[in-house]
Amino acid sequence: MNRQIITITFRQLTAKKRQLVLTIAGISVGVMVLIISISLMDGILQSFIQKIVDNTPHIIVSSERLRPVTPDILVDSTKGSAINFIQHTFRTEEDVIKNYSGVSEIITDDKRVAFVSPVVLLNEIGMFGTLTQPLQIHGIIPPLENKIARFSENMTEGDFANLERTPDGIAFGASIAKDMAIQTGDRIQLTSSTGHLFNVRVIGIFSTGLNEVDNNCYVNLKLAQSIGGFREDEVSQLYIRVNELAKDASIARTIEAKANYKAATWEENAMGFLSLFKMITMIVYFLTFFVILVAGFSVANVLITNVLEKVRDIAVLKSIGYKRSEVTTVFLLQGLFVAVIGAIIGSLLGYCMIELLASIPVQGSKTGAIRSDRLAMGRSIWYFISASGFAVLISMLASVGPARNAAKVNPVDILRGER
Repeated sequence: MNRQIITITFRQLTAKKRQLVLTIAGISVGVMVLIISISLMDGILQSFIQKIVDNTPHIIVSSERLRPVTPDILVDSTKGSAINFIQHTFRTEEDVIKNYSGVSEIITDDKRVAFVSPVVLLNEIGMFGTLTQPLQIHGIIPPLENKIARFSENMTEGDFANLERTPDGIAFGASIAKDMAIQTGDRIQLTSSTGHLFNVRVIGIFSTGLNEVDNNCYVNLKLAQSIGGFREDEVSQLYIRVNELAKDASIARTIEAKANYKAATWEENAMGFLSLFKMITMIVYFLTFFVILVAGFSVANVLITNVLEKVRDIAVLKSIGYKRSEVTTVFLLQGLFVAVIGAIIGSLLGYCMIELLASIPVQGSKTGAIRSDRLAMGRSIWYFISASGFAVLISMLASVGPARNAAKVNPVDILRGER
């Protein structure tokens, strides 16, 4: 009986081959589009996260204090008590972390912290020939910062190690270097906010793929302190790399409690982009859902047509002993067959399209979050499983109605010619 049911299923389904092919094609296209959408969205997100994790600090400690150093209000309920003010403390204009070496020692006491790199942030004017360009300059200790951002692995020109050996050296990001037409060995003149001029030499150019990083320049810490008027023990921020990335939030809170400076994880710094990206991803999935939903309607249309055209065949089957459940199974199998074949073809097309899109060169934008010469396409077996499963589910749901209508056919009415 099971073999006969399968035979009947295929004979009815292949009676109209053109309609069958179009239905399978609709499901295939829906599955392919969904796979490509998932791959593209997930690939871009994972590429962004990977670039951040590899090329930026896991935690940034800023100069913002969480608690005031001294009480805002002095209260003493004892009459006649005296308070002695030894020295008046002038508030500096710069937002700085004072005694950064001591703060670094407090942070590195936590074994989960791998490296701490002090950084001075400057916004200065760079002059190269007749070109004047605002520059975002980071003053760093090159060996430490290289462990945080791995510049040595991303140098397109020069050697990052030369920055440590060159007191007046500067390393340019690829984006800003392209804007200024800078090459290794060129001399740049920097104008500080105080009006002083500093001549520096380009020791190399790096490209991380993150525009936020590649728009920056890096000099030695002491040079940056001199340009910005910082004292020897003052920096703007501390960049931290941790051993356990999954626990970065816990480490940040521990640092805040110990050092009394605000610490933000890479997730917190990139929260705006991640939230926007997730919203765009949901919109893409929502639109793709309707592509497969339309394919589901096509499946329902084929089965409804089969029920209407094969109503006498159904009556004959029921009159010779086929049960309602077996008739229902015939049409459910038809929907399952169409869905499975469509999902397989769609998965193959999706795989081919992923490889094709990943191989097409693209022009990286300098205004976006990440820059790449190829589309970042994700690759995971779960893309194909989820897309195929969704298509099969929609197709089976679309098959339920026609299958139940077929099972309700009264063979007596049909054979008498009453329907």
